[in-house]
Amino acid sequence: MSAIAKRQPSVSRFPRDRLGDSELVEAVARGDTAALGVVWDRYAQVVRSVLRSNLGVDAAVEDLLQEVFIAFFRGAATLRDASALRAYLVSVAVRLVFVELRRRRVRRWVTLSPRGQVPEMASEPSDLDGALALRGLYRLLEQLPPRRRVAFVLRQVQGLEIAEVAAALRTSESTAKREVSRARRAIVARAKRLEPSLWEFIRRVEEGTDG
Repeated sequence: MSAIAKRQPSVSRFPRDRLGDSELVEAVARGDTAALGVVWDRYAQVVRSVLRSNLGVDAAVEDLLQEVFIAFFRGAATLRDASALRAYLVSVAVRLVFVELRRRRVRRWVTLSPRGQVPEMASEPSDLDGALALRGLYRLLEQLPPRRRVAFVLRQVQGLEIAEVAAALRTSESTAKREVSRARRAIVARAKRLEPSLWEFIRRVEEGTDG
């Protein structure tokens, strides 16, 4: 359990758990840690999913999750649109993903460590073909520029709308759409040549025969 989640017992959050996002932001801005606990309960899984989808299983994910909510606690008073709390938390998570990706790249350059690669996902498909396809996908994501990679994951893995992807990346919708499209084209082309399990999965999906 996180340090943030430990600050207040669940019973003390009543009636804060009935508050809307804007009211929670206002309460957190006043230093209400019980309100912060409600925000954690409401959005921690969403943020964790964004981090894991981009970074895979890594000890850094839980640390980064904490950092997202610490950043929110410190910056709640300056949040311009309090009703867009989910989008704000996702955007903070994405910024930390970029930092972590740069850190991993530097680590590879300095140490030549294989640990710099994207690790396996937390919940891989139970079937062997699905697991192989997922690992192939993450090997190809490793080759993409960071913004293109994150745009693809947010849209195709997390299922965010293009407007949400653009907001998280702090770019225009047209740029976000272009990055997703370019990532998909690169992944399909490289999967066909380099990742047979992933290519077979893509082929089945496009033909409507998957599952």
